[in-house]
Amino acid sequence: MCPEKLAAFVCFFFIISIIELSSAVTCPPDFGGRCICGKASYNGKPRFLVNCTNTQFNDAAMLEKLPIQTEVVIFTGNNISSMPWNVFGKMNDYPDLEVIDMTNNNIKEIKGKTYHHVRNVKTLILNHNQLNITGDKTHPRIFSNFVNLESLHLTNAFSESVDSKEYLVALEQIFFGSNLTKLAKVHLEQNEIWSIKNPNIFCSLPSLMDIQLGDNNISEINFNVGCIQNLRFIDLRNNKIHSLSNNTLSKFEELPDQGLGVKLDLMGNPFICDCQIADLLNWLRTTKVDVLEKESYMCYDGFPVSNINLQLYNVHQIQCAYAPKQEYQGTTVLLGILLFLMSSLILIIGYMNFTNVRARTVALWEKVIHRGQYTHILSKPEEQEVHV
Repeated sequence: MCPEKLAAFVCFFFIISIIELSSAVTCPPDFGGRCICGKASYNGKPRFLVNCTNTQFNDAAMLEKLPIQTEVVIFTGNNISSMPWNVFGKMNDYPDLEVIDMTNNNIKEIKGKTYHHVRNVKTLILNHNQLNITGDKTHPRIFSNFVNLESLHLTNAFSESVDSKEYLVALEQIFFGSNLTKLAKVHLEQNEIWSIKNPNIFCSLPSLMDIQLGDNNISEINFNVGCIQNLRFIDLRNNKIHSLSNNTLSKFEELPDQGLGVKLDLMGNPFICDCQIADLLNWLRTTKVDVLEKESYMCYDGFPVSNINLQLYNVHQIQCAYAPKQEYQGTTVLLGILLFLMSSLILIIGYMNFTNVRARTVALWEKVIHRGQYTHILSKPEEQEVHV
């Protein structure tokens, strides 16, 4: 190649690089120079990003001016307590937009008409917010425009001022009302969930495969798994599970092929290895469900105490910490003590008021006697005159 052509070739690529660099740092004026717009690597792939990370915006008005070619929106570390209607504007469609990340924005409310022009979005991330979706904040069709949504991230997403059981009921209404037919993954980690009182919460999601419930306070799997036809994985790491009943475990055996191909993660739960764990021990050894790292599960507590800190697979002796007979005897003793205390209290009260009670009793008795004598006098017949 001649020097002239080589120089032109190098110059051409230098100009292209300058143009790409310029486009990578320039956003529309509405973004106030705080964000980066342009091509960048996202999850190992080159994508057109709009990146507003830790930009401290107090409103989301600039998102109405997204570049049409945007594929990924990263809008995190801001302070937007209430998401407005039509957050991406009313006019433009975004045919390439696939990912929306709105993590850590202190979002408390998402209005029913917030998300439009999101038809092709596959991933929505709302982690680490303060969402309230109960009461007058309930909008069952809040995600109805995400017709191709595959992954919904709600890790630590809800306000701790609302009982988790209540917002899980509202979430079921949202799943049903939004008709999320392609949703395959739901993330609900770190949400202070203690129990799920609506067992059919996931039943309206026909494509659901993965349920992430790690780092909560769940003690029992009390939601319906039989209705999840494509179930692949349930994450229950680091919860409060002590054991699982045969009634719960049988739900997995009723799955197609007795749960073959389904993965279950129970790592990090405080198992108590006494007589209550018998069903779980037997199930772990026989189930077709792929229980991840089950050889590493440990006894947090147990009876006999020699089970403490044993791996579940090494537990061969289990006992009940409190026999039913002992519990009955303890109840009887407690009842006897209460009766004794009540009797003693009555006697003490009686003794303290003995003088007063005795005086009233004597007065009452004398009154009765006097009344009897008076009645006798009134009823005595008159003496008849005797004529001599």
